[in-house]
Amino acid sequence: MIRWPSALVGGAAFLMAHLVQTLAWRTWFHGTFEPWFLNSGRAVAVTAALLVVAGAVVSASDRRESIIRGANVAGGALVAMIGVLSVIGPGNLFPIVIVIGAAIAVASAGAGALAGWGLRRARTG
Repeated sequence: MIRWPSALVGGAAFLMAHLVQTLAWRTWFHGTFEPWFLNSGRAVAVTAALLVVAGAVVSASDRRESIIRGANVAGGALVAMIGVLSVIGPGNLFPIVIVIGAAIAVASAGAGALAGWGLRRARTG
């Protein structure tokens, strides 16, 4: 079941990561290509970290369905990723880019959701 607030958090996390990467592309990420999170290992790490935090926050705020919330975060991030990719130009390898980006989003948001679930269980006993 889609939980829209969770999906919006995931989309916002991805867009925030892309904004940071666009503004600091040459200085922080040493990018030689266009700003895109798969064009730099550091950019991948920043995007994954933001999605982990987003998954943890969303998951820790819910008593049930923590993993479903994490999946919604990943879904929202994926929709934002496809939107950004369509604006900057998909290129020839866009199906591979989408699959790799989806794997990163699912793994990151899933890890965050598990961490948030663990934090919530530790707090409530």
